[in-house]
Amino acid sequence: MRRLALILVLLSAAPVRADPCEQHFIAGLTAGQPVDDWITRTEAFLYTGLGWVTRRAVMDRLEDRSMQTTACQEIDVLQNELSLVERRLSQAERAFRLATSLCWGENRTRAQRNLDALDDHRTGAADIGAYLASLEDRCGG
Repeated sequence: MRRLALILVLLSAAPVRADPCEQHFIAGLTAGQPVDDWITRTEAFLYTGLGWVTRRAVMDRLEDRSMQTTACQEIDVLQNELSLVERRLSQAERAFRLATSLCWGENRTRAQRNLDALDDHRTGAADIGAYLASLEDRCGG
C-alpha cells in the first residue's frame, strides 16, 4: 500500500516547467525511487510467510540466501544497504524541501506530498533497522 501511494505521488509530481523547481523534483525522485524499491523488496523477503514468521525462520531464509554467506553475514549486508537507503532518503528529503521552497502552486503541493510519503519510508526503514538489530542478537556479537 505504501509503495502504491508513493508511486502515485511520485508520478504525479512532474512539475510543469523546467526550472530549479524541476531540478529538485528530479533529484528527489532519483534518490527516492531506490528507497521505495529496497524497502518493498526487503520487507517482502524478511516478512513473507504464512501467518507470523518467527525470527528462526527468517534466520533460516537468510542462511539460504547465498551458499557463500551465513545468515549473520547477510544481516550485515542488509544493514549496509539500509545505511545507503537512509542516505538516499535524506537526499530525497533535502531535494523535496528545496522544491517546496522554490516551487509555487500545485508544484509546491506535490513537493509536500512527496515529503509526506518519504516520512512513511523513514518509518519503514526504522522498522527494518530495528528488526535487523533483533536478528543480529542471534549472531552472538
